[in-house]
Amino acid sequence: MFSNETAHLIDQINNAYIFYFDIFLLICGLVSNLLIIYIFAKLSIFRRNRSAYYLKTESITNIGLLLGLLPSNIVGYVLGENPARLSVVWCKIQLMCTYAFGLYSLCTICFLSIDQYLSTNHRQNWRQMNTIQLAHRLTIFAVCFAVFHAILFLIFADIGAFGCSIYHPIAKMYFSFFFYPILGGLLPFVISTVFSLLAYQNVRRIIRRQISLVRRRLDQQMTAIALTRVVNLVVFGLPFLVYSLIELNINVGKDEVVKKAILNLTFSIVSSLLYANFAVSKLIIE
Repeated sequence: MFSNETAHLIDQINNAYIFYFDIFLLICGLVSNLLIIYIFAKLSIFRRNRSAYYLKTESITNIGLLLGLLPSNIVGYVLGENPARLSVVWCKIQLMCTYAFGLYSLCTICFLSIDQYLSTNHRQNWRQMNTIQLAHRLTIFAVCFAVFHAILFLIFADIGAFGCSIYHPIAKMYFSFFFYPILGGLLPFVISTVFSLLAYQNVRRIIRRQISLVRRRLDQQMTAIALTRVVNLVVFGLPFLVYSLIELNINVGKDEVVKKAILNLTFSIVSSLLYANFAVSKLIIE
């Protein structure tokens, strides 16, 4: 009896946390990402800038992710149950869209970091091959890759002890040993961090190159934005990555109601941190 009461109290705290924090993230995310799109589309200096293009496309993706996920959580609090826990079809579609948007956003952050490294490189031929046409092709590649990969969620997602998640044993092995630790974790973290730091080093030496003051300031601003995005990704995304690996490899019995409630609350906290990465973006425009 005591365990049931404790589990019920934790569930109430969890539901309230999801409701209020998701409303906050939804409002901040829409305002922040729309502001980025507006600024980079309005100012002529950013019209043909590749980094600005990546940031705009990422912001559009972030809006899609937030609208596809957070309203469902908010409605779930009002109705008493998340629609993704009631309908297998909705569960599959929501996970597919969420991870497609999320994977594309990771690709874009990597492209943004690489773009800044090439843009600030002292080798002229490297700077010349980094064109807006290349950015368009990489965007198409990232969209196709994210959508095709998200089909896995459409196939294997199901409703179980942890709600809407992956429970198929083979699929769990793939997500445990490749997707979360490598494709969705180590690989984008390393690529974005390394190239952002290299771009930062290039910017520190950029004063030696014979370029205009406006171009120099623009490179410095865009590199600062890229580095900020990478820091946000690592800080907000790492807790979710660690929890996802734990969740896929832990078994919870039907009678372990308190343990299940604690894990659900932990998932809500690390998920909200992850969504904060897509909702809160910093612009460094002087």
